[in-house]
This record gives sequence, structure tokens and C-alpha cells, in this order.
Amino acid sequence: MGGKRWGLLFFLFFTTHLFAGELVVYPPVPGLAASGHYRVRVRSIGGEWQSAFAWETACKTIEKKTDAYFDTLAGWTHAYVNFETDGAVEVEITRANGQPIRTAAVHPRRKAAAWSVVDGRALVRLDQPCLVAVDIDGQMDAQDTGKGYKGPPIHTVSIFANPPLAGKPKPGNPGVLTVKPGEKPPTDGPWTTLYFLPGVHDLGLAFPLRANRQYYLPGDAMVYGTLSSRKWGEGKNIRIFGHGTLSGARLKHPGHVQPKVSDKDHGLYRPIEIVGTTDTRVEGITIADSATHSLMLVHPHQPEHPNAVRWTKIFTWRANGDGINPFGNTLIEDCFLRTQDDSLYVNGLGLRRCVLWNDANGSSFVLSSLSSLGDRKLVVEDCDVIYSRAKWHHWSGGRVFNLRAENDGPGGAGVVFRNINIEDPRPTLQQFFLCMTVPPPYAKREAKSSAGDVARVLFQNISIAAPSVLGEPQMLWGNANARIRNLTFENLTLAGKPALAATFFKTNEHVSGLSFQPNTVSNP
Repeated sequence: MGGKRWGLLFFLFFTTHLFAGELVVYPPVPGLAASGHYRVRVRSIGGEWQSAFAWETACKTIEKKTDAYFDTLAGWTHAYVNFETDGAVEVEITRANGQPIRTAAVHPRRKAAAWSVVDGRALVRLDQPCLVAVDIDGQMDAQDTGKGYKGPPIHTVSIFANPPLAGKPKPGNPGVLTVKPGEKPPTDGPWTTLYFLPGVHDLGLAFPLRANRQYYLPGDAMVYGTLSSRKWGEGKNIRIFGHGTLSGARLKHPGHVQPKVSDKDHGLYRPIEIVGTTDTRVEGITIADSATHSLMLVHPHQPEHPNAVRWTKIFTWRANGDGINPFGNTLIEDCFLRTQDDSLYVNGLGLRRCVLWNDANGSSFVLSSLSSLGDRKLVVEDCDVIYSRAKWHHWSGGRVFNLRAENDGPGGAGVVFRNINIEDPRPTLQQFFLCMTVPPPYAKREAKSSAGDVARVLFQNISIAAPSVLGEPQMLWGNANARIRNLTFENLTLAGKPALAATFFKTNEHVSGLSFQPNTVSNP
């Protein structure tokens, strides 16, 4: 139903249909400026409007050579609001400078009940918790913002309608230690929950995490710094949660620190890195302006003690600004990632209901870990790629499904991509780039996987809105020692037309056994 411009009828529908539901809107963050571009209000259907604090993350206007910010994104911003709801809500977006909004569109479209523009205001109806972006005046939808973009900085906005967060602590509760802004928190002690009070905190580099502890960032707390547990197995059963923001904006990229940082210490600059962890959860928080890779919960497959990342939002603006690597033992659900390097690595315990966005560099789904999965089942499902843009043309990164000759053995059996909606109207590059050999012109020298076929991956209900604006072909490219074979495509469509034959892809002689079916016939 999204996209119907209902105008007055839309407004009347909102004001005459009442739904019960809890709505929690956080106040402004003391000491932190709100977005300079958007104002946001929210209400339960039929309720009173409440102002929601509009956070803002920005790509700094710093040369890439000095701190790894992408120069093509300099001055771009993303405003966002976090609130909690267990029912339908209406959200109003206006420009901070008072100029009227002309058009608006919600992405993913299928997440919103409806949207409209009334009297210069964007109105969005969400019937259930979800994480969405709203394109204002066609800044993303109506122009190519990838390779060759020379226009002004783009200012985007997201609505993060979170479900009610369970187990929120209160100051004074047993085991809860509150931390005031400007106060140095203890790294250990007789507390079980570290609670960052409203305001701006700065933990600096690699604040140590402890096993069996909670770290709570409420929706009116900004925490600068990184959280780490880097000795194998010491950081287990940890919960990092809330609707506040963990920001790397005050840290340099580790590749530009003086004196030089060793490669093994780059991990100190990751917003969250916990090595050898099990039973750990990251829930609800926003990670903004990561100095490098954003979130790593490192552990091999041990599903009886899983890790989980849920309702987490990530914004990166720099080189190496990856999203989440689940390694072998993390479940990822209901997350929003706008990253300038790779978003998600296909590994862990499953990837569900995530929203993905790339502007300059990086892939939505990186398949380089297929060989580590063995034959175990791994499902990537119900995900939306809302923008897949790139500043580059001929190179091996980017795209949606990417395997860039980095695997080191056979893999693929048991891997299912199901219900993947790629709705970018102007993607820079092709969506499929599964290459066991990366041929010219995508590599200066031909890169090859050493050995092991990729086989028996199922792609089911894959909808691609538009082809590459640069005319790049969909690629499956094997080599004699590492072939691509027996892939199944059920209900794969491009611009509404079904893909029914191997001619959909550009292939070489080391690709075989491709199967195409126009409709979903199984649900493994």
C-alpha cells in the first residue's frame, strides 16, 4: 500500500482511526545539537504529537588521505530518530529551515503502510515496528549519486520505530551503576549494569567489557569511543543495549594514526569488538561514524550458545567502514546498515529482515565465507537493499551479491537467499558478481580462488527493480579449479521480468548446471 498519495483522505484516515499502543519518545540529548536539516514529530494514531530528537551523523569534509572519509560524500548527512512503539504511528517530517518538502518516498516500500506530503510536511504511517529511510525531494531516487556524481551534499533521514525494549534498567535498581556525562566510568566493580545517564560521554579507545555485564545507552545518551574485549573467551554473556548512539566520530581511522598502529591493533578502533564471545547481545543502539569495521562478535559455530544483533543501526562514512561480521555464531535480525564498505558477511546463524544501503564502496552481502560453512544450512531472508551505489566502476567490490575470488574451498550447499528485495531505481553496478576468478576489467591482474567449487546455492524470490545504470552485466565467472555449478534461481526478476535462462548472466565455461523456475516452488 506504500506510495499512495492520499492527501486529505490520508490525513482524515489518521485522525479518525484510533489504535491502542505504547509510544516512548526520548527527550533531546543534553549538550548535543539536533539535526540542522530535519525536524520530526511522532504520535500514536489519534494521539498527541510529540517532538522526537533528530540525531545527525555527517561525513566530515576531511580528505580521504588524512582520515579515510570518502571525498565524494563530504558534507552528506543522515538524520535519524529512535522511538519505541507497539502499535501504529504517524510520523511527520519537516525541514529545519522551514522550506516546504515537495515529495517523499519511504524505503523499504513494503515496510510502510502509506506516505504523503501535506502542506509541505512529509507524513508517514507505520503499522508496526520497522526501520525505514525517507527520501526527501528525490535526492536519492531521482538522480544517480554513484560514479560521476558532482551535485551538492545530500541530506537524508530515517525513522527507527523500535519495538518496546525489554529489561530497561532504572537508576537505583540493584546492581545498576549510573555514569554521569564527563565522569570516567569504572571498568570493573560490584555492579552488573553500567547505565550512561542522559548527555554526552567520551570513553575513548577500547573501553574494556566484562563478562556477565550489561551496558545500557538510553535514547538520550551519546557515547563516543569503542567497546572491546580482545582476549579470547573473557567477554561472554554481555548485553549492550538501549536506543542511544555509540559514535566513532572523535577517533581517527587506524590507518592514519601517528605513530603508526599495528594491524592487530586496528581492532581497538572498532566500535564493538568482542573476541571469543558467546551468549552476547547487541540490541537497539545506533553505531555512527565507525572509524573502521563496526561490529564483530567473534566465535566459531556454537548454536547452543548463540550471539545476537537485533534492531541495531549502523552508519559509516569511511574506508573500511564495514557493517557486521557475524563470524560463525551470531544471528542478525531487524538491522539497518548504511555503510561505505561491505554491509553483511554471509555467515553466522542467519540474516533476517535487514535494510541495506551503500553509497561509495562495498557490497550488501559478501559471500567470501561460504567455504567455512561446510554443508550447514544458512538462510538470508526478507532483506531489503534500498540503495546500491558506488563511486567506482571497474573494480571487484560493491554490488549486492559479491564473491570476489576470496574463498579458499568448496561451499554453498545449504545456503538460501530468500525474499530479497532490491529496490534501488538507479543502482550503479550489477547485482550479481559471483566470481571465482575476477577477470579484467574488474581486476588489474586476474585474481583467482585457489580451489573448491561453489555449488547448490538457492536464490528464491529475488526482486531487482532496475539494472546497472552503467550497463554492467550480471556476472557468474568460474575457473578450472573453482567452478560455479548447480545454482537454483526460483522467481528471480529484473524490472518485473522473470529470468528464465542462463543468458541472464554473463558466464564462462566454468559455470554450469544453472536452474531457473518462474515461481517459488519450495520453501526449504
